[in-house]
Amino acid sequence: MTYLVVGGSSGLGRALAERFARAGHPLVLVSSDLRDTRALAADLKLRHQTPVIPVVLDLKTPSLGFADIDSALAGLPPLAGLLLPAGVSRPDDHPSQSPDAFDALTNANYTALGRLIGHYLPRLRSAPSALIIGFGSVAATRGRRRNAAYSAAKRALQSYFESLRHALTDSNVRVQFYVLGYLDTNLSFGQRTPLPVAAPDQLAEVVYRRRLVDFGVAYYPRFWYAVCAVLRALPWAVFRRLSF
Repeated sequence: MTYLVVGGSSGLGRALAERFARAGHPLVLVSSDLRDTRALAADLKLRHQTPVIPVVLDLKTPSLGFADIDSALAGLPPLAGLLLPAGVSRPDDHPSQSPDAFDALTNANYTALGRLIGHYLPRLRSAPSALIIGFGSVAATRGRRRNAAYSAAKRALQSYFESLRHALTDSNVRVQFYVLGYLDTNLSFGQRTPLPVAAPDQLAEVVYRRRLVDFGVAYYPRFWYAVCAVLRALPWAVFRRLSF
């Protein structure tokens, strides 16, 4: 069965592509730049002897079409899952940013993913067993001075996935959502983080191992559940003094 990996060129997307290809699943890898994705697809296909097709799609744009993905899927076994580790953040993401900048972040982190799910949901419903996995961020726990649009979009995405899980309760489609802490990717390279970073390949192994479990929402690493609970409980007078 085929899996669609959106944001599959680096970080967690790359790790997920590696893990699912190693298990023999055909893949369609979607990213905004084919240069890395094309090389990754060729490498996975060679090493794991399974079809891997790279497709370019810029989630930041308001005009989103899925014709190229549909074309790639046409020659593969039926679609069985959407893996959606896509995400875009910027250091200048503040409430006074330009409308275009705000729209780009909102599209990439929420709107485009919801539209993509809606487009492929009929196919997934017709599969014997299917899977949709989304990835959020602990940054969405409470609004902060920075990452304003990113955090809001990730919070909206988590709410959307909860609604999606309700809607698909009696179907053959499992819906999972991971709230992620710091990952060891290019976004965290060289940065001092207050808590340890997690390895994307270890998370990919967890995702693959738990793909048949109906758990709804999980925090990774797990200690972030307690951290986020504390952050949510802090009075505003205390929370506003935190420097993040």
